[in-house]
Amino acid sequence: MAKSSIQIQKDFDKPWGGYVLFIENSPCTVKIIFVKKGTMLSLQTHKLRAEFWYVISGRVVATIGKDKEHLKKSVLNPGDTVKSPVGFLHRLEGIQASKVLEISLGTFRENDIVRHEDKYGRAPE
Repeated sequence: MAKSSIQIQKDFDKPWGGYVLFIENSPCTVKIIFVKKGTMLSLQTHKLRAEFWYVISGRVVATIGKDKEHLKKSVLNPGDTVKSPVGFLHRLEGIQASKVLEISLGTFRENDIVRHEDKYGRAPE
């Protein structure tokens, strides 16, 4: 598994504006997650990857913790970031319709999802 981390770098001293660099020269998978208002992803874990979220638009609640007794909820607005280490429980919930950049570090497989809770009936009983 790749031993990479997100190191945010900002450079706004360009004559045309600037940029925010999230990851450089490291294997990763990048997605944009669209979360509808009032919906939520599964409370899930991954064995092979860590995840980093950057809110592009909207407002979400991010829930992250090493186990159910240590879950922490944070309201995230555009420009906010949060990390979920390998094996940590995590979930996003839409306060508003939102777009969230997700960068996965490690081995990415869609089937590397263990659902612990899911309001859509996809978690094991």
